[in-house]
Amino acid sequence: MIARRTQENLVAAALLVVFGGVLWLCQDFGPRARMIPLPLAIFGAVLTILQIVWQNVRPSDDLRIDMISVDERVLDAASAEPDEKSGPPPGSRDPTWRLELQAYGIVALLIALFLVIGIMPAVFVFTLGYFVVTRQYSWVKSLIYTTAFTLCVYVLFFAALQIEPYHGLLSPLIERFR
Repeated sequence: MIARRTQENLVAAALLVVFGGVLWLCQDFGPRARMIPLPLAIFGAVLTILQIVWQNVRPSDDLRIDMISVDERVLDAASAEPDEKSGPPPGSRDPTWRLELQAYGIVALLIALFLVIGIMPAVFVFTLGYFVVTRQYSWVKSLIYTTAFTLCVYVLFFAALQIEPYHGLLSPLIERFR
């Protein structure tokens, strides 16, 4: 069996090869096309090199961590005899076809919003809808966070990267009323 440190070094080396491959492939891209993958590959390579140095400089005793820390009270409660009439414990859900169908529906809704109303309105409507439906935040916070997120997407893609936005299938109808 291969030692743990050797395994970690092999995985880190494989990641370094992947990032190096991305760097090499980016050289054939145009200046705008390499604006995202080139910095990410450089950042990933630097972090991977730091990881290799960190895991090889420190003593092997420092690398031993408890991957799973469990509260003893939870183990005691789990080992108790379950009641025959009780259902599954709270918080544990078996994935069913309904949950998967809901997940696919959410993705389909986002794609439909992109196609019909365009990217920026879809980002705004979908994010606000998510925050409101999940009750993650209050209405005011949801609106503030959604606006901030939408502005960040706009600045990144349309201002910084100068990508031509897609306005959706309804754009001719909207242009007609201007």
